[in-house]
Order: sequence, then C-alpha cells, then structure tokens
Amino acid sequence: MTKPSPSWTRSLEDSVFALGAAARECQTAARAAAIATGHYDLDRLRLVDGKVQRRRPTYTGEQEPHLAALAQIGRIQMHAQHRLTRLYGQTAQAYAHGANWAICAALAGQQPAHVVLTVEADDNAYEFSSYMATLDLQGYAQAAQLEAARRAYERCTTAGCDAEEIDSQDYVSDHEASEMHAALDIAAGLPDAAYAYGVLAEGALRWVLTNSVTRQ
Repeated sequence: MTKPSPSWTRSLEDSVFALGAAARECQTAARAAAIATGHYDLDRLRLVDGKVQRRRPTYTGEQEPHLAALAQIGRIQMHAQHRLTRLYGQTAQAYAHGANWAICAALAGQQPAHVVLTVEADDNAYEFSSYMATLDLQGYAQAAQLEAARRAYERCTTAGCDAEEIDSQDYVSDHEASEMHAALDIAAGLPDAAYAYGVLAEGALRWVLTNSVTRQ
C-alpha cells in the first residue's frame, strides 16, 4: 500500500528543521575542535627537553620529539578547526537563508515542498546573498526579535565585506588595519548570528504555515 505524501507544509517544515539539525551538528563539531586545539597550545604545555638524532643516508639531524609531536598535533587540530568553523558557517547560513526563503515563499502564496538554495558550480558550496528579506509578520509575537536577529546577522556580513575590501588594497594604513581587525572580530560572529536567526525564523515559519492552513 502506498503511503500518502506528506502535505507541503509538513515537508517544508522538515526541510528547514533538517537545515537546523545540520547547523547544530557542525556547531558542536566546531566548538569541540576549538577546545581540542586549545589543549595543544605550546605556550600552555611543559615540554620535555630530551632530544634524538634522526639519521639519514646523507646526514644526521637533531630533533626534540615531544616538541615535534605537539607541533604536528597543533597543526592538524588547527586545520580541522578551520575547516569545521567554515562548515559551521555554511550550514548556519543555509539554515538562516533557508528559513527566510521558506517564509517568503509561504507569504507569497506559494506551496514549496522543500527549501531551494543556490549552490556554486566550482566548489559545491552554498551561495548566499549579502542580505535577507525583511519579513512582514504582523501579529507574530516574536517579530521584533526576528528582525533584530536579521540585523545582527547582516552586521556580521557587512563587517566581513568591509574587512575584505580593506585587505584587498595595495596599501593599508595603520588606521585601516585597525578598522580591518575590528571588522574581522565582528565578522567572526557570523555563524552564531546566522544560527540564532535560523532558530527564530523556524518558529516564525510554523506560525506562518499554521495561519496559511487556517486561511485555506
């Protein structure tokens, strides 16, 4: 017996929830990687002074095996942390933009079964616009919080663009370098800001879909 297809509202909610689940997994992994990297900070560890000689056919070199091992671990952990942080940023933005897209589609009277996101052709990464649509949710209790979260997210994206623009200059003055680092500090909060928006937008989507079904 063939199972009945779920309604478009249920399927769309599942789509956004799946984006949120992906972001949560990556958030946990990125934070765990940051903690693991911190455990191998050479400034915090007491190194053993012992050395070994590493003999090759042409010469013999000296090495401190404890320092060498810790340095390699640190590089590997830092590489993993960087990749997982980028992945968290991608999935968090997908969550935010996906939920925003779903709400816009529902408000426009469309009935999409799934979120649609654009993917770049060269590296298969999601492609996001710099801004998200402002949502007109009259009567929704958390509309103000949702808009505040959208502005916080866009502040991070704007800061990232500002930092890139300064960094691309042939000459960067000390003042501009200070501005760039300040912008980078703000931009670093983008994954968490995107995730926070996604959580609020997912709740707003449920409200919009409930009202859509009620009107039908």
